[in-house]
Amino acid sequence: MLLSVRDLRIDFQVSRNERLSAVNGVSFDVPERTTLALVGESGSGKSVTALSILGLLPKPVAQVASESRILWNDQNILGFDAPRLRALRGKEIGIIFQEPMSSLNPVFSIGTQLMEGLRLHMGLSRRQAQRRALDLLAEVGIPDPGRRLDDYPHQLSGGQQQRVMIAMAISCQPRLLIADEPTTALDVTIQRQILDLIADLQQRHAMAVLFITHDLALVGEIATQVVVMKQGEVREAGSLRQVFDAPRDAYTRALLACRPPLGVRPQRLRVIEDFMGDGQGTATPGVRSRGVSPGDEIVLEVRNLDKDFLIRDGLWHKRPFHAVKGASLRLARGKTVGIVGESGSGKTTLGLTIAGLLGADGGQILFSGLDLRQPGSVDTMALKRRIQIVFQNPYASLNPRFTVGDILTEPLMLHGIGRNAADRSAMARELLGRVGLPRDALQRYPHEFSGGQRQRIAIARCLTVKPEILICDESVSALDVSVQAQVLNLLQDLQDEFQMSYLFISHDLAVVHYMSDQVLVMHDGVVVESGDADEVYAHPQHPYTRRLLLAIPKGV
Repeated sequence: MLLSVRDLRIDFQVSRNERLSAVNGVSFDVPERTTLALVGESGSGKSVTALSILGLLPKPVAQVASESRILWNDQNILGFDAPRLRALRGKEIGIIFQEPMSSLNPVFSIGTQLMEGLRLHMGLSRRQAQRRALDLLAEVGIPDPGRRLDDYPHQLSGGQQQRVMIAMAISCQPRLLIADEPTTALDVTIQRQILDLIADLQQRHAMAVLFITHDLALVGEIATQVVVMKQGEVREAGSLRQVFDAPRDAYTRALLACRPPLGVRPQRLRVIEDFMGDGQGTATPGVRSRGVSPGDEIVLEVRNLDKDFLIRDGLWHKRPFHAVKGASLRLARGKTVGIVGESGSGKTTLGLTIAGLLGADGGQILFSGLDLRQPGSVDTMALKRRIQIVFQNPYASLNPRFTVGDILTEPLMLHGIGRNAADRSAMARELLGRVGLPRDALQRYPHEFSGGQRQRIAIARCLTVKPEILICDESVSALDVSVQAQVLNLLQDLQDEFQMSYLFISHDLAVVHYMSDQVLVMHDGVVVESGDADEVYAHPQHPYTRRLLLAIPKGV
């Protein structure tokens, strides 16, 4: 057995008198040349388990129980001293971290970071390490590796940064590769490329892979064995086919069912609570009808919208970059238009321009018959009330110095809503209840909430001014599938209640199909295909749309 984890128990000392149990009695085996998937939601302990294998847990905050064992070639890693751990990391066990931009050093070139491990572990000269670094960049599919060797991380796209991380992880030909959420928040096509790359490298280098993820659909693409974790404990373990076809644990069944299906559109998505109670998730939800009728009121029409940016081209010159070129759409009241495409396709720029956060360079934006690009056509403050936006990252979009009460009452004060402070506080409490949060959360700060709860707070902030249009910009892309299902259900409920119209921007095609009445597909700033969501998904006309649909993880 290559790696054996036995009765792993890890506590964190969160204060002088309080300890938090992060991992509680976890055991599993990783045989040579196999792929084991460690699956669970945020806080399940899967990443802590992976970090403990490499001795990367912060000491003395993290405390591993004395009876725990992590056996590498029958030797307990937990007993290794610092030199032996350094020899193990990178050379025998490589790791791909979740966020490459945070893991790559921004002040060192790609080549320098690749060569460091090669010279340290393999004893290569600078010239030999440089040649090996070029070979590695070519092996992971980086175009023009000779030029990229001198680039810095910020000069690469997210997918290219992740490829560099993979190159670093396999540079010394490790026997085990740990991939910690390596595709989270990546485009569906880039995600597919990364999965295929890991599988190909595993075959060529005869590696074992420990693949950590919260998405069981991905697991079906790559794993042979599966371990499901919840709150630091193993809830289920077995072969891929056994876990997918006959899951024994209710939590596993919940994870499998939370993802929006492509075939049908249920009235509501299943959530964890549906399976952990007495019903065990057996109730069959109704089907939600979709589509736009000829008689539906059009609240927003965009005609031939252009948006350009000036980007530096050399030391003294700048050139225009056409981010959005001739985009058009029609949004009906109470309906959803989904906008899909890879990073750089222009979908977020289109949303920000419609919201008035960026100025357009051509075309028309007609809102309730008024052209928003005509000076004086609409009051700016009134427009902000009627069009709101939920950003991708709830950690960055909420002011960390404001309580939740401050966050919700600030827009009420700015727009003159409510008679006094007590009236506005009552409105804020009501909004918290509407988005499924306890009303006593008003006095707490954003850092005290999970990612899904923060996104609910961001949605509640938008609801304070009762908008007619809500722009959701990748608002569920980084959430666990179960939390994602809760937020999508919330958005559906709010649309049903308030007849809001949504522009739903995402690179996740399964989520867009579930939410949307109509779909726009964007590529290089151009709308290459649009129409009824079911029709576009069932009969895609453009090759780019077909490529996106083929890249959706299908599971087993």
